[in-house]
Amino acid sequence: MRQHVSQFGLSVVTGASSGTGAALARRLHAEGVELIVVGRDPDRTARVGAELGVPHLVADFSRLGDVRRLAADILARTPAVDILFANAGGATTSVALTEDGNEPNYQINALAPFLLETLLRPALGKRIVATSSRSHDAAVLAADSVTAQLDDPGRLSAHQRYARAKLAALLLHEELRRRHPDVPIVDVHPGLVATDFGRYLGRTGAVLKVLARPVLSSPWTAAGHLLRAATADLTGGAYFHRDRPGRPSQLLQDRRLSDAVWQDAVARLESSAVEGA
Repeated sequence: MRQHVSQFGLSVVTGASSGTGAALARRLHAEGVELIVVGRDPDRTARVGAELGVPHLVADFSRLGDVRRLAADILARTPAVDILFANAGGATTSVALTEDGNEPNYQINALAPFLLETLLRPALGKRIVATSSRSHDAAVLAADSVTAQLDDPGRLSAHQRYARAKLAALLLHEELRRRHPDVPIVDVHPGLVATDFGRYLGRTGAVLKVLARPVLSSPWTAAGHLLRAATADLTGGAYFHRDRPGRPSQLLQDRRLSDAVWQDAVARLESSAVEGA
């Protein structure tokens, strides 16, 4: 018998201060799910927490120290997390490296979520549901030069760097499934969503949002796709386009590439842990 999300224990939703994450938190709360909401903006995250009467935590994924503190705070509150909804992310036009020395799109969308998933893995019980993007399918990475590519923005636009970061995130999940199959991971592209995501892209984002408006889904609809992925049958694959198994980039089948991205991420995270100690 298929388990309903309301039968699970505590869930954590990142990126919950607005948009799809906030809508997902509201939908889960309406289902009676115990929650911790996480966001980057202190005021907006606090408002969502107060509205739902649930704990809220603040973390900026452009700072890996924030992610480590977030994991420690979550584990101090609960010994078990049934579902981690890894929804935080965004595209930034900045080409300046983060304080941890990483290209910002890569850190926000791949490294930081991977760090949180790794730190929480011993406590995870049911599933990781990660918000992905179909844009990853247009991105390119090569195993021989992963670190150089992820460090160098080159002539890529902010959206192209975001797409590359989302590809790296999917490759990390491929390796996570192979190395630690105890906790299932499902990556979900919830469609094009009418949120404030485009603010990261400035004027370009505003124009794209207007042009795409006729085909945009609401945050509430997008949140429904993520919620249903928490109990979806994964025998048809672990990448979903809305509510159906999707077809991710063929690069996800490249074991050498996924291992190279894994090694790159582990090295960066180990380096930042030493520097932050």
